[in-house]
Amino acid sequence: MSLLLLSGGSLVGQNIVQALGARRRHVRLLATNSVPDEPSLQAFDEVLLVPATRTDELALHQALQPWLSAKSPLLVIPCRDDDSVFLAGLQNSAHLGKGCTLLVGAPEPAQAMRDKWLSWELAQRHDLPFAPTLVPLEADRIDAFVARWGFPLLVKPRSGFASQGVRVLLDQRQLAAWAGRDDVVVQRYLGPAQGPEAYVDDLSRQGIPLFHSFETVKQSIQVLIAPDGSVQGTCCTLHRMRNGMSMLVEPDPDPDAPTLGLRCAQVFARLGWRGPLNVQCQRPPGGPLTIYEFNGRFTGATAARTLMGFDEVGMALQAFAHRDIGPVATPPATRVVRQLVSQAPCPELTSALQHQGVWCGAP
Repeated sequence: MSLLLLSGGSLVGQNIVQALGARRRHVRLLATNSVPDEPSLQAFDEVLLVPATRTDELALHQALQPWLSAKSPLLVIPCRDDDSVFLAGLQNSAHLGKGCTLLVGAPEPAQAMRDKWLSWELAQRHDLPFAPTLVPLEADRIDAFVARWGFPLLVKPRSGFASQGVRVLLDQRQLAAWAGRDDVVVQRYLGPAQGPEAYVDDLSRQGIPLFHSFETVKQSIQVLIAPDGSVQGTCCTLHRMRNGMSMLVEPDPDPDAPTLGLRCAQVFARLGWRGPLNVQCQRPPGGPLTIYEFNGRFTGATAARTLMGFDEVGMALQAFAHRDIGPVATPPATRVVRQLVSQAPCPELTSALQHQGVWCGAP
């Protein structure tokens, strides 16, 4: 059977390939990618060079449509938030190809998951505990927000991912730099307030380290919503982060995490979402477990969860494509450590994508 991964060269695409493991022999893997020299593309059987999803959805559709019709992949899997929104808009397309299923749901929840302001509004409508969030357009609303939650605060791109572009704000001067912006959100800081203050104090006394990060351990909930709207599985994990990536993954003992994951899954299922749902959350001091981000896809920790016994890729293939690729070969681990692997681009693959726009490996 053929599977198509949009943005297959991404970190998420690499995780899906790793999650398949030895079961990869049962699958013909197709991928699209907007960058021709990504080394991880060598893991695929065929690759199509396409425009970046956010840059030009119309051009992407025109490039992808004949491939979908010709290849008729059994399942199309998004690897980025933009891909999830794009595929959600194709649900009723007449050009998908015979028997082709998309691992997404309705457009409205897809758009809400990509945009943190829309995520906040969705959570408010459905009584989900989401970190208080505001678009910094109006001075009076910002003043009331600061009076209620105080500093530190977070400012984030509305459609960012992997902590890119996120900043911690410590005072009014820093907040004023973002006044009037509609492409970012201001969000309550869920960690202890003393953390950023102590960190900055240390920087002022001892200087800025050459390599530094202010990321902490985060809580992540991954669920799979089947085509009939039922919840197929839930996995709750703790992640020690570095540069937006999970470097150490362990089971989350928080008893509230599975309950919150089920609540979110039920809400999104009612809204028409199908497929993976990722919920990023944290418990503020003395408060309830609180959401700060949704994602409607597999993530950069999919392979780690698979090694821990949560075979989300296998479950998705069973639920959406009705194919059983067998169990994971290794026994479940209690913790997973991420390590970097060196890999060079394939010259033949890169050249084929640059000149023909498509690469085909061995048949």
